[in-house]
Amino acid sequence: MMDDMEPRTLRVSFDGTDWLATDVDGNTFTLTAGDEVALPEIAFPELPDTAVVSTVLLPVEHLLSRSFSLPLAQTRFIDQEILGQELEEHSSEQAEDWWLAWQGGSAGDGVAGMMFGLPETVRKQIDAYEGWRQASYIGVDIWVRLNASLEASPKAKQFENAVAVLDADVSGICFGVWSGGDGSQTAGGFWHGMRRLNWGAALLEHQCTELAENILRSLQAMGWEGDGGMAVGRLPVVLQKALNLSSWQGESAELSELPGRNEANLAVDAASGLNFRHGRWRAESPLGNLKPWRRTLAMAVALTVIWATGMMWQNHRLNVQLKEAQQRIVTAFHTGLPNEAVMIDAMAQLRKAAGGRSTGASGHDATMWLRQIAAVHRVYQQTPWKIRELSFRDGIMTMSGWATDLQTMNRIREALQKQTGKKVKLLDTDLSGNRVKFRMTWS
Repeated sequence: MMDDMEPRTLRVSFDGTDWLATDVDGNTFTLTAGDEVALPEIAFPELPDTAVVSTVLLPVEHLLSRSFSLPLAQTRFIDQEILGQELEEHSSEQAEDWWLAWQGGSAGDGVAGMMFGLPETVRKQIDAYEGWRQASYIGVDIWVRLNASLEASPKAKQFENAVAVLDADVSGICFGVWSGGDGSQTAGGFWHGMRRLNWGAALLEHQCTELAENILRSLQAMGWEGDGGMAVGRLPVVLQKALNLSSWQGESAELSELPGRNEANLAVDAASGLNFRHGRWRAESPLGNLKPWRRTLAMAVALTVIWATGMMWQNHRLNVQLKEAQQRIVTAFHTGLPNEAVMIDAMAQLRKAAGGRSTGASGHDATMWLRQIAAVHRVYQQTPWKIRELSFRDGIMTMSGWATDLQTMNRIREALQKQTGKKVKLLDTDLSGNRVKFRMTWS
């Protein structure tokens, strides 16, 4: 057990028996687990108060491991429910007993890949321990090992057919079959299958023949083509000879030179693309201490959103009203001064049309002129007519034009009286032709 002075952040691996941790400086520590518990539970060791786990690698033997092939157009359609149904249909397992993680790629008319399941009992155990539930990556040792071996082999990544990937440690061997064109997981590649075989304390030479036959049968069942397929990774010399791989592109070492399983696991970075920490079971946020304040913060955020929405709506309405007012000014200007095509200074031009006086009363006259123009405009919107002349002088408004009939002219006069609040006098009318010419005034 490491002491409390060691660094806080740890990467941890479990091989089924022992726990090994490493810090950012590469120092390794053995963690002592508590009392043994029956599978599928795992006896998680206690951590010093200063330690926080960032990565947990679990042994594939303690997890569910299955390949899948589904008639889906894209891998983004894969989810926990679909894989759970697939699991129940092809095995005796219950989907509710497992928390799944997966990776897949395009395969013919569908998608294929690997899924792993973490027992729900283990997931609840992790949530129960302060130091463990903050881990951001919880993965499978075989996954990170084989992906690291694949990434270390450029030739394998460019190989068009299925590739056998093997990685041995002092107590066993991980192997699987990958295909994916350029080897990139993001380009649609996927694993056909993965498996681990353990040989206990030592690998004896007479065991290698049977072990090699088992490995070859498994690889071929996963889709590897045997003599025509490439094989990469790391093997003990004695097993490499027994396998007799004609296209071996990896490295060989004496069994005594191979690392332990936990050491091999921690020697590679956690691979992306398969992490039990996903969806509703993401890693605990550093803001977890704010839990008692969540409701208050949520209410504050909601009120802020409501306030901001109200301000945006008010600003929008004011902008609309401003545009409408500007449009009314333009319409009134061109109605009052039909011969002036260009509006430079509406107030100055209207003052000039109203008499051009520069005394103190001119502002009042201009205001009255604008009000009369606005009233005429409102009536015009309801009952259009042809305006020939519109003038304002000495407080008297005069308008001439023509309407289609007498009824229309009378409606115009009545509407003007209502809008202006003044008595509109009809000065003269002309009924010649098919229209009614008129001249009105009010003050």
